[in-house]
Amino acid sequence: MAQALMAEVPPAAASLAAVQEMKPNILVVDDRKENLLATEKVLKPLNAAIFKASSGNEALSLLLRHRFAVVLLDVQMPEMDGFETAMLMQEHESMKGVPIIFVTAISKEEKYASQAAEIGAVDYIFKPINSDILKSKVKVYLDLYMQREQILKLNRFLSQSNEELERFAYICSHDMQEPVRMMNSYAGLLEEKCVGTLDEKGNKYLKFILSNAQRMQKMIQDILTFSRVGREEIKVEKVDCNEIIKEVLAEFETIIATKKAKMTCGGLPTLETSPTLMRVLLQNLIGNALKFQDGSRPPEITISAERVGNTWRFCVHDNGIGIDPKFADRIFTIFQRLHRAEDYPGTGIGLSTCRKFIRLCGGDIEFESALNQGSRFFFTLPRQRGDL
Repeated sequence: MAQALMAEVPPAAASLAAVQEMKPNILVVDDRKENLLATEKVLKPLNAAIFKASSGNEALSLLLRHRFAVVLLDVQMPEMDGFETAMLMQEHESMKGVPIIFVTAISKEEKYASQAAEIGAVDYIFKPINSDILKSKVKVYLDLYMQREQILKLNRFLSQSNEELERFAYICSHDMQEPVRMMNSYAGLLEEKCVGTLDEKGNKYLKFILSNAQRMQKMIQDILTFSRVGREEIKVEKVDCNEIIKEVLAEFETIIATKKAKMTCGGLPTLETSPTLMRVLLQNLIGNALKFQDGSRPPEITISAERVGNTWRFCVHDNGIGIDPKFADRIFTIFQRLHRAEDYPGTGIGLSTCRKFIRLCGGDIEFESALNQGSRFFFTLPRQRGDL
């Protein structure tokens, strides 16, 4: 029964539980045994593993075998003092970012505290030690260590999960292409061969098969595009956005003519970015601006860009049906649709792909809209030295 219950625990929860159960390590270094025992007694309630070393060499030896959350280091020790020990400790990879607290009975002259700060110590405590103060200070660093470890472990887990999900989406989509293509092809052949032989209901069913096969094919292609973003190296080069917009508008030439759309494009910059990114962004945003119209008036779409601080801020503004602000959290979420496919075809992946891609390039995307008042989509890209 216990094994069955453990098997049901989600990996993320198991990872979090493992971090929470883990005991952090404290290293206490002092050449006097009575001081080591006294410090151990003070820190024992903190639920940490306490390692004791009576010399700098012994401390360095422990450092090779264990990772520590915090180090308490006596300054006055024979052979190797605390300052020298701390400097040697910090040469070790595992000690990067580990707080060192110096504990000393020597003169309270400012030069010793300054020396400790230069080495990288986070605190400098004088003997006789107030046990409550010592315990509270060490607890702060233990808590910070546990939080950092938890974040690192969960980040590793999430990174692995994302890779697995992307790989799964790619494999599934790739393997699904062939049967959907075959279904689409045979449905098309059936439509050609059965012209005039099927009744109204039969024709309706056949058209339903064809439209859904085509929709599935488009969805698979969009999933493949989405899964590839971030898996392949992003190639950056000098991109004339005016040339990209000409190519994109040429792709929509028939729709623009049919809907009598008015397209206005201000002078766009030449910048260092990914030409694929610019094409994907403009294809999706202009395509949506043309698509989400109610037909009561010709579409009017304006594309512009301006410098804002260290970024280029692009805007695609339309006079379409607009977006209810209550759906702001859904608009960039994969597979989230706000309308029926029969009214406005699509897979609900385009804007998700745009946001994923643009964030990988150091930018972001947002929008302003209201129902029946059009939409303005903004996306930003970092400015480079060679941008024009």
